[in-house]
Amino acid sequence: MRGYEKPVVMVNHGVSEGIYAASGTAGSADCWTVEAYSVQDWNGDSHVFEVKCVHSSDVEHISSASTVNLVFSNTLTKASSEFPCTFSGNTVTVERTLHANAYKSGDVMTYKVWVSTGDEATTKGISCTGATISCTKTVNVQGGGADGN
Repeated sequence: MRGYEKPVVMVNHGVSEGIYAASGTAGSADCWTVEAYSVQDWNGDSHVFEVKCVHSSDVEHISSASTVNLVFSNTLTKASSEFPCTFSGNTVTVERTLHANAYKSGDVMTYKVWVSTGDEATTKGISCTGATISCTKTVNVQGGGADGN
């Protein structure tokens, strides 16, 4: 396969149709799915979102890091997370280094992201309009998961 690019998965809860992407190898799938949802609209400073990432039980590899990009409905004045993150405009990027063995169990990781727009009313009304995740994959040299996916 020439010029292969890994598909990007986006979650948009306001859309009723979906497109399903395969990696080009029969039976394989992208390893993580991600969604972000509001858990507290105002904590005195920020709107709190929980990010939920689920690993596919069809793919086995060591996942050494993940990068999550969240797109919000308004421009942000600040953002923070339990893990290193940056923000620009209405997008937050969270980098999470994982200490993981060969995933193949539908593992779930969750963490929080706090965002603010600078005023209470807009911060309370902000929504996450898109979420993508990418994974840094490592071959499991200890056996199993050696497919490099």
